[in-house]
Amino acid sequence: MMTKRSQHQVKPTAPNNRPTPWGLLLLTAAMLLLILYSGLHFKGSSTANDVTWLGDQNGIRFDRQGIAYAKTIAPSFNRMAHGNIPFSIELAIKSLEASDDGRFRFLLLLHGGDDTEQLVVGQWRSWLVIMNGDDYDATRRRARIAVNALLPEKEHFVTITSGEDGTAIFIDGQLTERKGDLRLKIPVATKQMQLVLGNSIYGRHPWAGEIYGLAYYDRVMSEPDISDHFQLWSRKRTFAFTQPQNPAGLYLFNEGIGDRVGDHAEGKHDLAIPENMAILTKEFLAAPFGNEKYNVSHFQDMAINIAGFIPMGFLLGALLWQANYRDVIKQLLLVMLACGSISLMIELAQAWIPSRSSQMLDLILNTLGAGTGVICHSVYRNYFAATPPNGPPSEK
Repeated sequence: MMTKRSQHQVKPTAPNNRPTPWGLLLLTAAMLLLILYSGLHFKGSSTANDVTWLGDQNGIRFDRQGIAYAKTIAPSFNRMAHGNIPFSIELAIKSLEASDDGRFRFLLLLHGGDDTEQLVVGQWRSWLVIMNGDDYDATRRRARIAVNALLPEKEHFVTITSGEDGTAIFIDGQLTERKGDLRLKIPVATKQMQLVLGNSIYGRHPWAGEIYGLAYYDRVMSEPDISDHFQLWSRKRTFAFTQPQNPAGLYLFNEGIGDRVGDHAEGKHDLAIPENMAILTKEFLAAPFGNEKYNVSHFQDMAINIAGFIPMGFLLGALLWQANYRDVIKQLLLVMLACGSISLMIELAQAWIPSRSSQMLDLILNTLGAGTGVICHSVYRNYFAATPPNGPPSEK
């Protein structure tokens, strides 16, 4: 028979070392703010467009993250209206670095709305690469022409010609590379043809260097003319000598100030230099394993995307456990849905942020990281924070 004293005896309880629900809520809110800051802040010192006029000569300089662009180009360069035309491009440039990080960088781009047809003049390490399309790392074996000639801090007069006899690159007036079986194309303008300098339309391929002059023609220039133009450029340091040659587009870069580079050919296709870095085309949730090789920095970024959401998954798992949602499968589904939604919001917003990119792979890895956090909490709960089912042993 139970005595009166035993009826009122209270069993001792184990001390509760778990964070209180308020503590968990504060930790979760702090982690959410940290994730939002990490995902939405601008990578760089500022959002300014890093394009400046050269003070001592004609030209503009691209640093870190810059862009200059014309929304339209000469009608004779619109293949939709004029067919597959021959062309020549002349550039006076100086590369400031050899892009040792292995990234493909855009020096000049003609984009008509389709990445697979765009005409790119780019730099990979010290190589000058000209091609149609977006096979930047050559994994798809798309045709291109390239020459190892861009020495850092050295000026070059580059001429590119393409027509029925193939495609050729001239450096400083001398033929450097020719491919007789390669004919590059001016892209079809599905919307409007854009001329872009120093970057891609997505703002992800910045080039560092100086441009002193640019001219393009709707014909293949002769080798004597190419040699003469280099000699004239070397003496006069201006592209004004090209005006009698009737180029389709001509940019002297002689303004020295302001936010525009005038087109001295037709006068209708000026280059704009925006005050802040501009993304000309928003790309949402780019497909993983697209058109660039994955190097060490890519894998480091992948690891960060997973690890960054593990604490959030752990904390949300703890909150659900406190709310008596003890089924791990349900926890996984709820937490991965919540964190996937947060990641989706961040990735969509990154399409508007210069230096950031909206990636499907990041969304997947963030969601997996959150699920990993839930599993970590379940392991912690079962093996490190478990208490005996009947509480601690009572004193006899």
